[in-house]
Amino acid sequence: MNNPSPVLLATGLTGAIGQALVALMHPSWHIIGIRRSPVNVNTSIEWIEADLSDYDALASRVEQALLDRHITRVNGFVHVAGVVYSDDIVHTTGFEWEQTLNVNLRAAFELVKVVKPFLFSPASIVFVSSVDALMASTLGPAAAYGASKAGLEGLMRHLAVEWGHEGIRVNSVMVGALREGMGVADDREAHELSEHTALGRLGWAKEVAPAIQFLLEEHLSSYITGHTLRVDGGLNLAY
Repeated sequence: MNNPSPVLLATGLTGAIGQALVALMHPSWHIIGIRRSPVNVNTSIEWIEADLSDYDALASRVEQALLDRHITRVNGFVHVAGVVYSDDIVHTTGFEWEQTLNVNLRAAFELVKVVKPFLFSPASIVFVSSVDALMASTLGPAAAYGASKAGLEGLMRHLAVEWGHEGIRVNSVMVGALREGMGVADDREAHELSEHTALGRLGWAKEVAPAIQFLLEEHLSSYITGHTLRVDGGLNLAY
């Protein structure tokens, strides 16, 4: 009898990084995605409709959806979803702050608690973080975004310690500037940023997805936890 495919639960699969990850993981993994809008026609993903910013309803919605699908084990969880508002601090509204923290950080916190009863050794959690957790971009202020990603890094380390003895690994992929998705579209800004990377260019989602896959796959990264894997082209290595 064939073993069932490992189950991956993930957010943000409609974005550039998420789509690149799906292309890598399907069909060897059974992929369940969480998204706010109605289900699309992507047959490689089984969708759960839930709003990441509504944390009061998010947990119960996802938990019930897993139970309704008779999911008894989740092998991997990835939080890719994120929002960003490019406002300086004094002009960042309460709504922007709450929306950013809810989607980028609070949703991760709520979802790992939901998925915990479904995680059995070996299992892996990966948060998609950003270099904005460590530094501010000269292209524009985004304090709420940076704070949310810094919080995600802290949450990752605490989870790695708390759940490590149960065979659950927790890591993050810290992404630099990309030319797609939530990245840099303006050619002048892209050139400006490229001059600050060791590789002399911005990245692509297809270069981020393998790092996430690496941390998910037990046979590749079984002794790695509490680690931040930077995928940023060598951003700001020189001074």
